[in-house]
Amino acid sequence: MTARHTEPALKGLTAAQLLARQFPPREFVIDPWLRTGESALIWAATGVGKTWLTLSLAMAIAGGGRVWEWKASKPRKVLIIDGEMNVQDLQERVRFLLDTRGVDGVDRRELDRNILFMPRQYQDPRSTFFDITNTDDQHRILALMEEQEAEAIIIDNLTTCADGLDDENAATAFRSIMSFLMKMKQADKTAIVVHYANKTGTDARGSTALEATFEVKLGLQRPAVSKPGSAAFVTTFGKFRGRGDDSLSPRTWSLSEAGWSVEEDADSVNGRVVAALETLRYVNQAELAKALGMSQPTVSRALTRAAALGAPRKDEVERLFIKAREMRRAEKDPFADTAEPAEEVLPGINEEF
Repeated sequence: MTARHTEPALKGLTAAQLLARQFPPREFVIDPWLRTGESALIWAATGVGKTWLTLSLAMAIAGGGRVWEWKASKPRKVLIIDGEMNVQDLQERVRFLLDTRGVDGVDRRELDRNILFMPRQYQDPRSTFFDITNTDDQHRILALMEEQEAEAIIIDNLTTCADGLDDENAATAFRSIMSFLMKMKQADKTAIVVHYANKTGTDARGSTALEATFEVKLGLQRPAVSKPGSAAFVTTFGKFRGRGDDSLSPRTWSLSEAGWSVEEDADSVNGRVVAALETLRYVNQAELAKALGMSQPTVSRALTRAAALGAPRKDEVERLFIKAREMRRAEKDPFADTAEPAEEVLPGINEEF
């Protein structure tokens, strides 16, 4: 008779136990935007370069290296479940990123032993590949990570690794995937899920219900001006809960024989800075920069470019800052809204009377 599988019992803790618990400090897996136990969604249209970037991040995590200004705090073991790429293509991409130093500062010995690739095309066609919507497969993946002592997992991509997902536009269809991601969080595993863009190329495909599970949402969109190389895109963070800094501003990335080239995406930065300025919530450039997670020189350059285009002009920028300061002073004055208006002086009337 087959023994029945017994699940671990649910646990609770009192307020006293919670307050007495000593938690280890949370570390950055990718500084400054992804920490241990968090999950990230990276989305892009076909051929933009999402697998190139994700593979670069995986190699940095495994080897304790960096991709541009994004750095792994230390080497960690990574499991990559790839649902569609040819194994030979995978090999060529890893070599290319190493040869061009697209991923820099890696410890090769750590990198060689810290990544475990599980490509679908490498399997026997009679084998059952992972389906992250399937509960048994979720347990298989977690068991494999525990066996390999993997701290991070990359799913590339959602469509090819979730055969049981019937309708991407239905919120209920994503419950099984959300369950998988929650299991990763409970096990303190960091997860990166790669997904396709919608038809308009402005957001991830499918129901927005999935977004609630992710701490980070990173979109890769085609640049307005095409760039030569293996990959080219503009990075836009729709969501992040990490420390954040100027490196999270929209940037134009391109990959060539010289590795990754990353430049400030002027149009995106200009739009964000001007939109924030026009809210009248910030009284100077320093406040504006802090609120947007940009450096002050970046904000200054954006306002200069905007002024050169005439929207808004330099004098208009200063006028908006002055207006913001006036509004803030009024908010701090408890009698600002109740004070009686000053007596109006009519033209042609002697003020002495």
